[in-house]
Amino acid sequence: MTDKPRTGLRERQKEDRRARIIAAARQLFLKAGPENITIEAIAEIAGVSSVTVHNYYGTKSGVLLALVAESDRELLYTMRHDLLGKSRDPGDLLMHFLSIVCTHALKHLDKVIWRQVIAASVNGQDPRFGKLYHDLDRRLVGVLVEEIRRLQASGLWPAESDATQLGWALFNIQNARFIEFISSDHIDQATALRHLRNDIRALMLEKPPLPTGDVPTGGVLPDRCHP
Repeated sequence: MTDKPRTGLRERQKEDRRARIIAAARQLFLKAGPENITIEAIAEIAGVSSVTVHNYYGTKSGVLLALVAESDRELLYTMRHDLLGKSRDPGDLLMHFLSIVCTHALKHLDKVIWRQVIAASVNGQDPRFGKLYHDLDRRLVGVLVEEIRRLQASGLWPAESDATQLGWALFNIQNARFIEFISSDHIDQATALRHLRNDIRALMLEKPPLPTGDVPTGGVLPDRCHP
């Protein structure tokens, strides 16, 4: 009977140490960048030994991977809470989607660190990053597909459209603009969204403007971004 409470205590202590390590890593990554920090520095701020950090995450890359994984979990929660049921067409859905992604990305890490993460996901040196990104992409596409099906069921988009194929297409379009946003310190979120709006118009993924004099339910015309 005494083993279970002890096991529970050990697990809570492990989770507490993990949380402290991740919080310390986020603080250091944001302050100094990944090239300028060490496992020892993370351990010192977290109040644990460097051996503990190594045992939990292996390397600095492993710590960054865990930090991104935690960010991904929050992003998926935010997507389901703030995106589902709030779009009027795939173009509107895509604008909301990219806005959430950009806001979330900079809330957790800066652009320099995201560039490191994205590079790690494609260079193959640490396959865990590639797997993490593939799994996240699949889950995010699932959110888009769910919302597209809602639009179809509500008569807001043609039912004959392949929701899964459209979901992946939308994801890939916004992902290109997200990479553009992350890759340059001179491109802010408003610019990325304006570029995406131009993509949406070119692909005719939004409802056409209403004829003059017609006003949609709600009493105002939908906002349109100028090219």
